[in-house]
Amino acid sequence: MIIISTLGKMHENTIGYGYEDLITYLGELKVKNLIITYTSRHNYNMKQDEFREIKLLENSFNVFFPEIDYDKYNELLTRYSLETHNAEEVTKKNIVDIIETVINSYLKGYWKSPETVNSEVTDSIYRVKNKFIQSVNPEYIEKYWLPFHTDVYNYIEKNKSNYDAVISDVESAFFYKEEKL
Repeated sequence: MIIISTLGKMHENTIGYGYEDLITYLGELKVKNLIITYTSRHNYNMKQDEFREIKLLENSFNVFFPEIDYDKYNELLTRYSLETHNAEEVTKKNIVDIIETVINSYLKGYWKSPETVNSEVTDSIYRVKNKFIQSVNPEYIEKYWLPFHTDVYNYIEKNKSNYDAVISDVESAFFYKEEKL
């Protein structure tokens, strides 16, 4: 199964991987049935303006969503995200924000095509970022991020004959590739 990264709203200003580039790329790969990993159908239906890429994908492909308990994971996300109740937490959050800014700046220059967005370079950068977050906020990874992605993976694995491609947020694609969907 093919795993393709989406950039969400970053498609709007990423030269070589705008919304239309994503659609064209998937068309060239001759896929028909896509499963979206990063939101539920309910959330998408409630906030379609936030997921322009999904709306465009629906015009050309059959789009599906994992049937998992997204509400549970949204609650865990809120519970285990870095807070700013004390100096140590503020420092950790600031460091993560700086790293995200540096990563985004670098990748905006690196990304020139669907192939560069969906490359091992991109995956390696997000793999390292994930490891760093695990070092400063292990509960976030252990109690939210990993269980969520594992649940999505298991759902797709169980139903994989129904899909040609997995559409993942760019920061999570490495996980699905490593799990060998």
